[in-house]
Amino acid sequence: MKKINIILLVIWMIIIFLFSSETGAESSGKSDPLAHNIVSTISELTDVDYDKLYSKIDIVITIIRKSAHFIEYFILGILVIRVLKDYNNISNKLCIIGLIICFLYSCSDEIHQIFVPDRSGELKDVLLDTSASCISIYVYYYIYKLKHKNS
Repeated sequence: MKKINIILLVIWMIIIFLFSSETGAESSGKSDPLAHNIVSTISELTDVDYDKLYSKIDIVITIIRKSAHFIEYFILGILVIRVLKDYNNISNKLCIIGLIICFLYSCSDEIHQIFVPDRSGELKDVLLDTSASCISIYVYYYIYKLKHKNS
């Protein structure tokens, strides 16, 4: 199981790296159509004027992009704590180590984006990423503790 957890973690880190390697245009090419579909669907379901909703498309795009960050690093946090747990008993200290690993990876990810055309490194993204990892690590920790409480 240790090898599988390490492989999954490395694959996920590569996936995050590849997403961050996309130019601004490539990244927008994924989030923008989704935002348009969401606005169109909401307009159809609610009978709210499409043009009125479309004027808020930037908000929808931001929510999609930040949700993607959150999901990426939520998963990263779980994968990191699973690998660490394979080598040591799960504890608050281990969770902090996992959080530091996720934080450092997020920092490296944002630095990497500085060198990608039409992308930028953002401190707010590091904070969002780290928060997502923190939540997932501690959710995993508490579920693990509850599950093994009677063991």
